[in-house]
Amino acid sequence: MTIDDIFFQEVHTFFKDISSKYILPNIGNLNLSDISDKPDNSKVTKYDLIVEQELIAFFKDKGFENIISEEHSSDLVNYEKFMTIDPIDGTRNFINGINKVVMMVSYIENRNSIFSIIYNPVNDTIYHTVNSNIYKNFELLNPFKFDQHIGYLGDHAKNFFRNLISNTIDKKRSRSIGYDVIEIIEGERSFMTIYGSKIWDLFPAMSFLKILNFKTNLSDMDFDYTKLEQKIIFYAEI
Repeated sequence: MTIDDIFFQEVHTFFKDISSKYILPNIGNLNLSDISDKPDNSKVTKYDLIVEQELIAFFKDKGFENIISEEHSSDLVNYEKFMTIDPIDGTRNFINGINKVVMMVSYIENRNSIFSIIYNPVNDTIYHTVNSNIYKNFELLNPFKFDQHIGYLGDHAKNFFRNLISNTIDKKRSRSIGYDVIEIIEGERSFMTIYGSKIWDLFPAMSFLKILNFKTNLSDMDFDYTKLEQKIIFYAEI
């Protein structure tokens, strides 16, 4: 599979079609029967499952194998090449009628990100990384230069940040990792925290934040699937 502009445009067309069928009409419009609890007590909807299956089929048709997804995750993640899929990042927002939901995909080879995609269906905006660049709607973006720290400080992050930065401006968390990354790309947030992360959350976020030269409490920024269930903090150097 050739990873080029045509590929990303095809992805965008497909994401837009799927979200118009299953996501946009159902934000805040779910029945109780559409929602169930996962073993970790988080919520899943029937549309998470439908969108996930559509995405898996689409990318398999493009030649991608070893797909690890949120609702049908695999125990086997030690592939040299694999893809992660988060069909609806921000499921609680989706349930509660909050328009902060995204679709996320990342493709990893030998602990390196080949590309990642974050799609905002509400305003039909697609962000992707490839070749150490970030694109918004297929236009190359220049890294944003932060002059102040803005973000949500959870209790688990406050002590860490007290030793690094001061004069933070509080910003309510979005409850969607991908949406937080979009706010960083757009200059609306300069740090974020991830707690108890899964690779379908972490790897797309890391792909963008690494290109933006964000700092982290991780020992490195390679795409090692053992970086799970940690308190991970990303922040801009000002």
